[in-house]
Amino acid sequence: MTNSTRYHSFAIALHWIMALGFMFMAGSGWYMVNGDLPKAEQFDLYQIHKASGVLMLWALVLRVFIKFVTYTPLLPNSIPKEQKKMAKLGHVSLYIGLLLIPVTGWVMVSASPFGLPTLVFFDWLKWPHIPGLAKNREAQIIASNVHWYGVLTMLLLIVGHISAVYVHTVKHNIKLIRRMWWN
Repeated sequence: MTNSTRYHSFAIALHWIMALGFMFMAGSGWYMVNGDLPKAEQFDLYQIHKASGVLMLWALVLRVFIKFVTYTPLLPNSIPKEQKKMAKLGHVSLYIGLLLIPVTGWVMVSASPFGLPTLVFFDWLKWPHIPGLAKNREAQIIASNVHWYGVLTMLLLIVGHISAVYVHTVKHNIKLIRRMWWN
């Protein structure tokens, strides 16, 4: 495939890193809340989850930047116009979810009554809290609900995303995965 039919290698790497990162975040988030963990291990998992959320947010910023400075391949002409619109809507929704989830996590941490810092890069960088939210229970509850339903929505969007690639591959013999994989 040529550069005009596939994404830039850096965009491809970020796509798959963020996909794995999201699955880690969803799994660790579920486990830290629902798992039968000793408090010390639960605390450690919360810290890893928060730091990973910051990294996911920065990865998204980098990914959007890369999207604007590199070539984005067009979908094949054999895909109907309505499906192209749905693909665009799906991608925009995925980006919104990838922004909304870490931002609501940041609000939750900032509004927490505990005021614990988020340390990133092996405790080298202290991620700041959002000013004015300290010990704001209402903001924490709203952010928690949006965070949870955002994750559920993202899981549905990911299933739709993968399903679309699968259907186009199997039913229409359009190998879309090649656009987001290395040669």
